[in-house]
Amino acid sequence: MSKITNLQNALNSSGGRTVPVAVSTSVTAPSPEKATVGKSPSRANQVNMSAWLHKDFKKSIRLVQARKPDNATLQDLMAEAFNDLFSKYNVPTVNQE
Repeated sequence: MSKITNLQNALNSSGGRTVPVAVSTSVTAPSPEKATVGKSPSRANQVNMSAWLHKDFKKSIRLVQARKPDNATLQDLMAEAFNDLFSKYNVPTVNQE
């Protein structure tokens, strides 16, 4: 019997009285496909870094992307920006290649 059927039967039989109802709470194990989901190989050695910024930052980065001659991705532009910041503060830059 399903949980909903058990609950409906309990409501019908209670007749307005408060009666404790025992409901089975069997938990099914997640399917193996969902339990073993991991990072795709293209994301190996990568992490997500995000921030909430003013909406004009997005407009500006998209303009830079449009003006860049080699069809740079946002990841490429952000990596370049981070490396510029790292250079400014004299910390090691990252070579992605």
